[in-house]
Amino acid sequence: GIYATPINSKEMMSMKKRVVFDVVLLVIFALSALPAITGIPAHEWISLVAVVVMVAHCARRGMLGAGEKSRGVSGIRIARIALNALIGLSLAACAVSGIMVSGTVLPSFGLFATGYYFWDPFHAFSAKILLAFLLIHVVLNARVVFVLARKMKAGRATNAAAVSKVDHG
Repeated sequence: GIYATPINSKEMMSMKKRVVFDVVLLVIFALSALPAITGIPAHEWISLVAVVVMVAHCARRGMLGAGEKSRGVSGIRIARIALNALIGLSLAACAVSGIMVSGTVLPSFGLFATGYYFWDPFHAFSAKILLAFLLIHVVLNARVVFVLARKMKAGRATNAAAVSKVDHG
């Protein structure tokens, strides 16, 4: 697995891309989760981008069903699949309710939705649920991030030693 295998330069570059993608996702989500700071119009547009990037993240990680059979089934695997499903459902609820209370995105397309007094509290609730599930997801994956960071650091040290050895004979 990820914990015991050495890294070659191609794998290192792939990991760097994944880390950059995940950091960008985290920044976009943080911006979308702070409408008091960004303002509601920016919150709405950034949130649309966040939804697309989160779906892309899930697709890159095989969380949309690809590869489930080849990974085997265990209690932890089933729990992770359930958490991913809950994240997906809460993301969908948050996105739909956000669109339904939109004061910027919908009107820019000439649309208007009724039911503000239902959708607004539902949006606030679903956003909090989404945040809770995402925090659990981040905590559960923190070990993988630290292992990858350590491997990337060790890979840099190994590559630097190899370059030094070539340069200095």
